[in-house]
Amino acid sequence: MVARRESLTAGATSARFYLGLLGAALLIGAVSLAVPSTPSYDPWSWILWGREIIHLKLQTTGGPTWKPLPMLFTTVFALFGKAAPDLWLMIARAGAVMASVMVFKVAMTLVRGLGTRYGSLEGSAALLPALLAGALAAISFVLSGGFVSDNALGYSEGLMTASVLIAVERHLDGRPRQAFAVGFAAALDRPEIWLFWGPYGLWLFWRDPGARKLVIGLFALIPVLWFLPEYWGSGHFLRGVSRAQKPRSNSAAFAHCPFCSELVNHAWPWMLLRIKIAALIGAVTSAALLFRARAERESWRLAGAREHAMAAVLGAALLGFGWFVLIAFMTQAGFSGNDRYLVLGASLIDIVGAVVFAWGAAELAAQLIRRRRRAPLMTSAAVALLLAIYALFPNWVGNNLISIQRTHGILAYQARLRSGAEAAIAKLGGPSKVLACGSVMTEGFQVPMVAYDLGVPILRIEASPNTGQAVPPAPNVIFQAAANRGSHMLPSLRMWPGTRYRPVALTKTFRVFAQCGSGASL
Repeated sequence: MVARRESLTAGATSARFYLGLLGAALLIGAVSLAVPSTPSYDPWSWILWGREIIHLKLQTTGGPTWKPLPMLFTTVFALFGKAAPDLWLMIARAGAVMASVMVFKVAMTLVRGLGTRYGSLEGSAALLPALLAGALAAISFVLSGGFVSDNALGYSEGLMTASVLIAVERHLDGRPRQAFAVGFAAALDRPEIWLFWGPYGLWLFWRDPGARKLVIGLFALIPVLWFLPEYWGSGHFLRGVSRAQKPRSNSAAFAHCPFCSELVNHAWPWMLLRIKIAALIGAVTSAALLFRARAERESWRLAGAREHAMAAVLGAALLGFGWFVLIAFMTQAGFSGNDRYLVLGASLIDIVGAVVFAWGAAELAAQLIRRRRRAPLMTSAAVALLLAIYALFPNWVGNNLISIQRTHGILAYQARLRSGAEAAIAKLGGPSKVLACGSVMTEGFQVPMVAYDLGVPILRIEASPNTGQAVPPAPNVIFQAAANRGSHMLPSLRMWPGTRYRPVALTKTFRVFAQCGSGASL
């Protein structure tokens, strides 16, 4: 076993911290269930597949792409019956909480490592800039794009981002084996992570002979967990790849230049302008200082915590913006380019941008202290000035605050869809009665939820055809719903003008129509 390399945190983060973070995040996730909510399209599919796995009847055809990370949870949760959807929501939301805390913590770590060009600040003079970095990073991260609503609806990007940031901190703490092992969780959520996690594993394999069994074992598990279940469920190892290249109609993949659209219209507006500008400044400044240090010593070897921190700032900025470029390339290749895929890049850029604000505060505080020697007061003044710049930089940060009322409205409506589907099926006499009527169709985003409630594979439920698609034969049962408040109720009965449907159930969110075949009735 090789000796641990010099680290930024010097083993400061203990297992107790991570256990405490996990416990607190799970508690918050559990409490959040008091707000009416439900999973969205992909999470419903994972929950349904978990139930199919424990019954040895997995069928992934017709659903979204396979993801091993959420499936590890939903398969276990299927043992708890109807509690499975809420258990997964708790985990997804806990992952988002952990990601937010890790953004805060990594930003604090980097600012402490950077110190100032006059040396490290001490006491409250060191703590205040670090707290500023953490607070700005976390605030910027939570305000980015649809972070709150996406994770509240059960998507896995928060959990994946938390895994990456914990792995980053483990690396900064000089624990590369732990970093690689934690990074494995992220590699089970998005295959793009392999481009970074894989080379890191190869580096660890070369650098640390004692870690080679770990590296080989986790490398071997990747294809097993990603491709074998897909083959079991669909008969094709790469079914998920072909499914991912069938994006929604509003995807940037259909733009004239998908790469340009993803970067300009999706990635760039995802975060606050002040954070993006600060991150670019931080990357250029760190690169220049590292290059000057290399020229003075004629060596690229990093010396001291300050240079390690600058390298981390530069690396995080490159990886963050690089992640946006990678998602844009994937969109150009025909993949969906959903906005929630940008969360990981945003977390890294938010960290770097916040670090730059705090770095500026620390440098200003050091200058003031050298002149007036009133450390607490001078540091407070410097931090307050940089905080004001952050808050008032055009446009004012208040314009970017999340609309709690709108977000709650989105979640409440989705929750009513869940209860509405269950109530409609109960009014009709249960799943067996509905299925006996014949084929079933519903609005596209409700397909996995209705399939879950009816206890059938996703492929058994038809989706309402999109505009421009050929109209399929008339289904026997239509669960008509709107994807969002104010949207049109779909499927529209006008698609089959010659078919006489009769209303058989009505709830607040679903209208059910039927024309049963083979003598069945509803």
